[in-house]
Amino acid sequence: MEIGPVFYDSSAQWMLNLVLASMIFGLALDIHWQDFKRVITMPKAVIAGLGAQFLLLPALTCALTLLVDLPPGIELGMMLVASCPGGAISNFVTHLSGGNTALSISLTAAASATAVIMMPINFMFWSQFNEPAMAIMHAIDVDSEQLFKSLILVLAIPLSGGLLIRAKFENAAKILHKLLKNTSLLALIAFILIAVVKNNQAFLQHLWFLLMIVVVHNGMAFLLGYLSARSAGLDVRDQKAVTIEVGMQNASLAIAIVFTQFDGQAGMALICAFWGTWHIVAGLTVALIFKQQKSNQALTKRGEKT
Repeated sequence: MEIGPVFYDSSAQWMLNLVLASMIFGLALDIHWQDFKRVITMPKAVIAGLGAQFLLLPALTCALTLLVDLPPGIELGMMLVASCPGGAISNFVTHLSGGNTALSISLTAAASATAVIMMPINFMFWSQFNEPAMAIMHAIDVDSEQLFKSLILVLAIPLSGGLLIRAKFENAAKILHKLLKNTSLLALIAFILIAVVKNNQAFLQHLWFLLMIVVVHNGMAFLLGYLSARSAGLDVRDQKAVTIEVGMQNASLAIAIVFTQFDGQAGMALICAFWGTWHIVAGLTVALIFKQQKSNQALTKRGEKT
């Protein structure tokens, strides 16, 4: 199946980088150094979460792309998303599910820091096993060093800056966080909507095909997080946090990288955009299922007492 070119304005690269950096900066303003210290006190949960996110998900995604014959750009986009850390919205969804929000925040903090090194390593390593996908990378002339520098600019520097301000000026950090939490998200949504409108034909033409791929891939991520948490013997609240953290990848970061490092490659751009929308729907659905299970368990216990 051929996926035609998508509209790509290279002059808007700096704007997308700025939007993403502001999102990461805003996330860091809500993270305390204590969240990193807490990681040490929950080694099983952290190993289960980060292991599933940075080791198992990229490996299984690579295996999936080798088993199913998909357009190379889509396969490359899937591997890029699978290499990303969890997104900030996972903390809210974990809270909604009744999961361990403190663990979710700690996992997000640890994953964001780890991603600076692990994301380019994972992406370049697993992509090499898929020859058609590697052909795209060679054609675009993707440089792993440039990818690393890009992550330093949009991930490491904003994260470090936000953490520093939170540590030194807590009140100012809270005000900035509230402001950036809304404005940066709205800016990203506006950027994506403009891209969708300008590429509406490509989106509509491949809507069901792309949606099916994303639903399966995202479902695999949630299942992997859940099984990893269960295998580690975590309690129910921690299982929820790990499941949601692994299932809700930072697709915004993937979209930014596609447009800044891959010249807006059509298949990659489309799959990352669909991921960015669907994983929110799926995350909220998973949270409601978890919440309903908790309600059912409470009713069962109440019935046993009576």
